[in-house]
Amino acid sequence: MKKTGNGSKKNTPVRPGVRNTSSGVSGKQLAVRNSETGASKPQKSTSSKKSSASSSKKVSPKKKSGKKAPVFAIVMATVVVLAVAGGACYKFGLFEKRYDITNSDGTVVKMTQDELLAEMAVGVFPQGIIINGVDVSGMTKDQATQAVIANQPERPIEIDISLSLDGAVYPLDLTSLPVESNVAEVVDTAFNYLRPTGQETAEQLIELHNSREALKTAPAEYQTAYTLNTDSISALVHDVLNPVNCEPVEAEITGFDSESCTFQHTDSQIGYVVDIDTAVADVKALLDAGTYTGSVEVSAEVTEPSLTGEMIDNEFGLISESSSQTTSNSNRNHNISITAEKINGLVLQDGESFSFNGFIGQRTAASGYLEAGVIVNGTTEQDFGGGVCQVSSMIYQSCIKADLQIDERHPHQWPSSYAEVGTDAAVDWGNQDYAFTNNSGYPIALYAYWDPETSYITVAIYGHMFEDGVYIDFQGEQISSSAAGTTYVANGSLPVGTRNQTRGAHNGVTARSYQIWYDAEGNEINRVQLDDTRYATINAIVEVGTLQPDGTQAAFDAATGTVTPTVTETTPPSDTEPSDTAAPVDTAAPVDTTPAPTETAAPTETTPAPTTPPETTPAVPEDTGASQ
Repeated sequence: MKKTGNGSKKNTPVRPGVRNTSSGVSGKQLAVRNSETGASKPQKSTSSKKSSASSSKKVSPKKKSGKKAPVFAIVMATVVVLAVAGGACYKFGLFEKRYDITNSDGTVVKMTQDELLAEMAVGVFPQGIIINGVDVSGMTKDQATQAVIANQPERPIEIDISLSLDGAVYPLDLTSLPVESNVAEVVDTAFNYLRPTGQETAEQLIELHNSREALKTAPAEYQTAYTLNTDSISALVHDVLNPVNCEPVEAEITGFDSESCTFQHTDSQIGYVVDIDTAVADVKALLDAGTYTGSVEVSAEVTEPSLTGEMIDNEFGLISESSSQTTSNSNRNHNISITAEKINGLVLQDGESFSFNGFIGQRTAASGYLEAGVIVNGTTEQDFGGGVCQVSSMIYQSCIKADLQIDERHPHQWPSSYAEVGTDAAVDWGNQDYAFTNNSGYPIALYAYWDPETSYITVAIYGHMFEDGVYIDFQGEQISSSAAGTTYVANGSLPVGTRNQTRGAHNGVTARSYQIWYDAEGNEINRVQLDDTRYATINAIVEVGTLQPDGTQAAFDAATGTVTPTVTETTPPSDTEPSDTAAPVDTAAPVDTTPAPTETAAPTETTPAPTTPPETTPAVPEDTGASQ
């Protein structure tokens, strides 16, 4: 503030246009200097008469000039004071700029920037804010929060998240996860919508005001949401997927139903290496996004089992079958029947072997077998278990047709009538066995049955069938033979001239067999030659009697069966009477010491055995097996 004279007192501004009613003078009052105090104050008029007298008094030019300088200074000081006072008034809002503010109803009011700011900064929601369907206009934040909470459900209606892996659905139980609402966040966001910060310009405040007025016709709506606290989601997902994370489990054939010829089996299981960490992240992302119903696809490395229950049901069936007719011998048929019953339904896993002797056991009366014809040293005898070779031969044929590994097989001593040459398999307890291994890669089952009505023994193998209808046949053929002869044996208990055949003759035979593959239409697609089979040459055995009448043994030729008797006949006495005197003996003549020849008995018929033996195989043989 500018000082006047020697005083320090401020000049008081006077508002223009205000009338001073005490002096009756309009306009500005000019201040005069008080010589004593240095303060400026208006000069009082005592009377018009005195004023008139003063004004009529003459003043010298020198004194008049000296009074004008203080007046000018006073005027200038007044101007400065007024200017400073005016600026202060503007600064404190006495002269602040006012703006035209248009309301939503079209009315216009004039407001300063501060007034507009103060109007929009009140601690309640503006008109036109809706949260969860609740109009919170004019409410405080606390009031709005309570109103929104009262209008929302306690938790979502449905939380149903599942995990999906390779077509299987695994429910995920999320009931243990805490449920949280974002009411506080939504209320806070809605409260701050179109609310000034105090840093806006007047133009920004006006624009903000207009946007708030627009809410009255187009409200802003907010919706709260529930969220799950997913801190423990990893453990829940692991609980579901850890059991799935496993090695593959093969279906296991546990039995064979001989009535329906179907396999009984357990279920298989696919092997999985599950990406559980990714599954946890995917479930958490779904929940964090506010999605509470859906399915999360789980990724995993999948290992299929090589054998499944579906494969067993659809791809397993009859692979091979072999049948032959048995004899009319009841004991033999009994032995065949009970042997078939023992192996019927037998299941062999992949890689498992079968031994006929090991599985059936010794054929004895205690084990249920009866006596029937068996082959012993090239001849037929009666023994327990006769006939079971016909069962082992049918197993052998079916194994070849199923392309299984043959571990041990022996032919009979001569070809059998119930099997093509080279396709039989003889068994004898303690000596000969038939054995094979299931190398098909899958389990197999044996079906065996003797039909009493038809007298047919059937052995079939069930397992994984060949693809595309392929099947195998087993055929044998004779490729060479050698004629049997006769072996003569001296029998000292039989009289000379007696013959007894104790064994028939069987020509030696070499057979060749083939495993022949056919397609579904019956066309040969492969022929595999198997090892040749050699049946030994069996000579007939004929006993030749060598007992002479005197109890001695006649000479015997084993090569020809010829017997040469060695007994001589004595000369019968003469009927002539001897003379009374004896004839003299010439002692000088030499004496013949050679005994008189005796009459030998006529030799016994020694016709050698024919080189070609008679047919020894009956139409329906007593025993057409091998050893048994």
